[in-house]
Amino acid sequence: MNQQDIIAAAKAAFADDEAVRGLFLSGSFGRGTADEWSDVDLLAVVGKDDQRGVADRWKTALNRLAPVVYWNELERGGFLINAVTEDWLRCDLYMQEPGKIGARAKNTISPLIDRDGIYDSLPDALPPKTPNPHALRYQINEFIRILGLTPVAMGRREYLTAVMGNGLLRGLLTDLFMQDVSEPDSGGILHLSKLLPAEQIKIMSDLPFPNATANSVMEAHLAIARVFMPRAKAMAERLDVEWPEAFEAATRRVLQEKLGVAADW
Repeated sequence: MNQQDIIAAAKAAFADDEAVRGLFLSGSFGRGTADEWSDVDLLAVVGKDDQRGVADRWKTALNRLAPVVYWNELERGGFLINAVTEDWLRCDLYMQEPGKIGARAKNTISPLIDRDGIYDSLPDALPPKTPNPHALRYQINEFIRILGLTPVAMGRREYLTAVMGNGLLRGLLTDLFMQDVSEPDSGGILHLSKLLPAEQIKIMSDLPFPNATANSVMEAHLAIARVFMPRAKAMAERLDVEWPEAFEAATRRVLQEKLGVAADW
């Protein structure tokens, strides 16, 4: 069994189901960029009162194709179902009400069922994504906050917690780099190397991964800060985002006073 079997099963399951006003491939299959590792993302247009029944019918249809070993339901601006079959094929079904399918375009979805001409009403493409000043402000302040908590982790000898904090710093650096990705439908993080320039991938790959020791964590934190801080400052200036001077200065002081660390970013 492969992804095409899931797609065929979904189309067959809802072909005569009038509750499903539209069924589309989204994600990498909708964009035409799928590979053998891609999950199947399905977007269904279903009235609110019909969504529970459609979910149950989809679970039955999917189980007929292959046993489902993971099934998760979420309310996330619509009704989202994550499913995994026994051979680890992944499928997400996202149900939204008519007229509420969000920012979609013809080059981001592919119709399987379209009873109401939804696809024809979409624009050919979405405008390029631009950096988000509000997200940048959060990223900068959160990065400084996590650095400022380092003396607490060190003082308590919570070195494993500090390692996890290093992962948060890495995530914020990734988010900073992603600010300049203009693709409006960038998809999931599991194809990061297709979204970011090779130079940025190399920068992140070359950063040290810490062991759960004080010196290792501190070196890894500072290595990320040396990459993050100058780039964040340049982007803040470009987007007219006020830099948190006092917060940064206080964090530099606490690192110096509590840990004897020169914040040399």
